Amino acid sequence: MEKEKLNIQRQSYSTFSPMAGNEQKQPLLNGSEENENKRSEKPYNNNEQTEVDIMTQVPENPHATSDAATMMHLLKGNIGTGLLSLPLAIQHAGIIFGPVLLLLMAIICVHCMRLLVKCSKHFCRQEGVPFMDYSTVMKMAARHSPIVKLQQHENAAGTLVNIFLMITQLGFCCVYFVFMAQNIRQVVIQYFPNSTPGDRIFMAMLFVPIALLSFIRHLKILAWFSFLANIATLVSLAIILRYVVEDLPAFNTRPYIANASTIPMFFGTAIYAFEGIGVILPIENEMRNPSHFPGILYSGMSVVSFLYISLGIIGYLKYGDTICGSITLNLPGADPLYQSVKIMFSFVIGATYAIQFYVPMQIVWRYLKRTYRPSKELCWQLVLRTTFVFLTCLLAIAIPNLGDYIALIGAFSSSFLALIFPPIIHILTFYSPASNEIGEPLIYDENNKRSKKMSKLTMIKDLVIMIIGLVGFLAGTIVAIQNIIKDLGTDDDSDKCSGGAGGITTTAPYYNVTTPAWHGNQTTSFSTPGFV
Repeated sequence: MEKEKLNIQRQSYSTFSPMAGNEQKQPLLNGSEENENKRSEKPYNNNEQTEVDIMTQVPENPHATSDAATMMHLLKGNIGTGLLSLPLAIQHAGIIFGPVLLLLMAIICVHCMRLLVKCSKHFCRQEGVPFMDYSTVMKMAARHSPIVKLQQHENAAGTLVNIFLMITQLGFCCVYFVFMAQNIRQVVIQYFPNSTPGDRIFMAMLFVPIALLSFIRHLKILAWFSFLANIATLVSLAIILRYVVEDLPAFNTRPYIANASTIPMFFGTAIYAFEGIGVILPIENEMRNPSHFPGILYSGMSVVSFLYISLGIIGYLKYGDTICGSITLNLPGADPLYQSVKIMFSFVIGATYAIQFYVPMQIVWRYLKRTYRPSKELCWQLVLRTTFVFLTCLLAIAIPNLGDYIALIGAFSSSFLALIFPPIIHILTFYSPASNEIGEPLIYDENNKRSKKMSKLTMIKDLVIMIIGLVGFLAGTIVAIQNIIKDLGTDDDSDKCSGGAGGITTTAPYYNVTTPAWHGNQTTSFSTPGFV
């Protein structure tokens, strides 16, 4: 590799937060100021067992978030429409097999999040920068990979991640418009049954408040919305659980294991639920104490996984084959208590929109800000944000069956971001034990303070995760495309779970079929309703 390539553009890696007043980018080493001065006087020694802690000298960020605020963002970034659609996911896999698969997917997704953060910190330590975004981590992995051809296309590797991030995050934002419109309309129609407009009108009405919310450019300010949204989520979930736990049928009234043909639908819905992979690095990058992030990640995602599995099981037990794309749409429409749940969750999804919207805006603005004068930067940022909110609103209004496209996004781009890219980055980062051309060890073991080659067991584990992601991607994408083709050829606007006209759904529609399911000691048939 050329010498110039190793002179990294360190100042450009700060995607999610400015590095004000930090013109000198030195390796971030742990220790006192006196020790730091001594270290800087002598060349770096590969064999010296230096304790490295990149977190101790991160430049002060006036917008840095506390541990509590970080937890709020983590919960909010992972608790959205996906949580409310998990009863439908359990239906696709079975009342016993579904939770087992969901727990397995939770473990894998959280592990992939940790791999991504680990690789990010490895390259941050190596390049002397405080943080990197997802695409930069992929770019660095390609640059230092043992594959020469891949090294020559490092920029393409980073761009590929940005494309998937844009598709995924903006796809989530589209479905949020649909969710809010349907739930709000179900409340309004109780009071104005003869004059309530359709879903699309409600989506258009939501454009202004969502656009104003998108003008918030720092996660520290959004922390207040996350805090209020998390309170609303807890209250709403408590009310939902209070209702659905009443008069629950026995487990044997639901199929233990669903037909194998519906498993791809489970994968698409479940991987869509774990929607936080794109905001993991931005949230961690904005922390005041990033070294605390692993503990926050594991504790926060444990709470998220418990909610996913609990609501999925109870919701499917309660409603069976009549379950809607969002369990809120199954709640009694005339009861003011459950109307408040729909309103509160609409507020929660609005706050989630702002957090998910944060990532694509940073990606786009990084490329566009060079073309505008600093004095006009704020104005053009607001114009860009308004344009993208309008685009997501327009897509939600224009596409008659948005669930088809969201299923495609979940199976296609979410599977790559959550299950395929992280193990690839991990393998490329830690496969070779060789040193790079500036004498720094490519592999660094934080525990043993020395270079270490990736074990065969770790390699096999990463490859298995990649295969799971690829299988889910192929099967889920094929099913989603089939549904899109089928729905484009029909004019049927009926949908018992829709909040209004147009047959718009918040999750992937599926066919009217009768499939065998296993109930423990017997095989019976159950009908799968079609939302088309």
